[in-house]
Amino acid sequence: MLSAALAAPSFAFAQSDEQRAAARTLAGDGSRAFQEGRWKDCVDLFQRAESLVHAPPHLLFIARAEEKQGHLVRAREAYLRIVREHLADTAPQAFRNAQAAATEEIKPIEPRIGFLTVRVTGGDASAVTVTMDGETVPAALVGVSRPADPGDHKLEAKGTGFVAAPVSVHLAEGGRESVSLVLTPAPVEASSAVAGRGIEAHDVQNDAPKSDDSKKTLRIASYAALGVGVLGVAGGTIFALKSKSNRADADSLYAAQCNPGCDESDSAAKKVADLDDSARSAKTLAIVSFVVGGLGLGAGATLFVLSNKKSESEPASAGVTIQPVIGLGSAGVIGKF
Repeated sequence: MLSAALAAPSFAFAQSDEQRAAARTLAGDGSRAFQEGRWKDCVDLFQRAESLVHAPPHLLFIARAEEKQGHLVRAREAYLRIVREHLADTAPQAFRNAQAAATEEIKPIEPRIGFLTVRVTGGDASAVTVTMDGETVPAALVGVSRPADPGDHKLEAKGTGFVAAPVSVHLAEGGRESVSLVLTPAPVEASSAVAGRGIEAHDVQNDAPKSDDSKKTLRIASYAALGVGVLGVAGGTIFALKSKSNRADADSLYAAQCNPGCDESDSAAKKVADLDDSARSAKTLAIVSFVVGGLGLGAGATLFVLSNKKSESEPASAGVTIQPVIGLGSAGVIGKF
């Protein structure tokens, strides 16, 4: 058994670099959404940014956008996360500004939050699913007073064999309400059986392609394919290094002139965005080049071996097995001759 592998250098794109770049883009989009009054989009974008890189300013925008939508409970929780966070002495000033703002902005929200008690009667409450506005209420909160956003709410409950009529309630700011859901036997519904049709799996056997081309033609084709493979690997390496360099330049420029943020019209912000775009384009080209290079190397090696294969009139000394191996940042073949 002879194992031959032709591998390109493997470059692991630093995830932290990409995460920081993506977080910057998401935060910029979220800030514009807030300015345009697109509160739901603002929350979604800043939550995505926060999932990549933690920063109190992300949570501050989330809290403000939630408050704009009337989601006071969520807003308070976001504010509390900022207020309760212990900031290191080396924390950026933007983090400290966000914490100071959260400390003040949470004060008028606290007294506006209402409290709602949902009780279930007429059945086993532990075996019943309670929902408020379509979202499941945890069993631990059934029967006790819980914080709730002011406004109109619809409550429902159902379980195995039982159902409660929906109840609507209006909760005033800072108000307290209690709702009872009465379980009654659920109507029997006719069950329907769905007959499934099995899908037969057929094994498809591909005969090995037979070529009438001469050995010389196969040899020339193998050289051409190997040349494409080498060029693809070399190009992938160059683009990978370019992507890494542009990403590092973007991080350095952002830390020096934009941290914690720049206005989108600022020349530094545009330069950071251009570097991020260039890094992403170079990474894509690197991946494509490595894949093309891997395919070229695999095809070239296969054709080279086939060009040396003895004809049927000649005694076969050994079997030939070729298996291309292609991966991100690497490519090659494994063969048995």
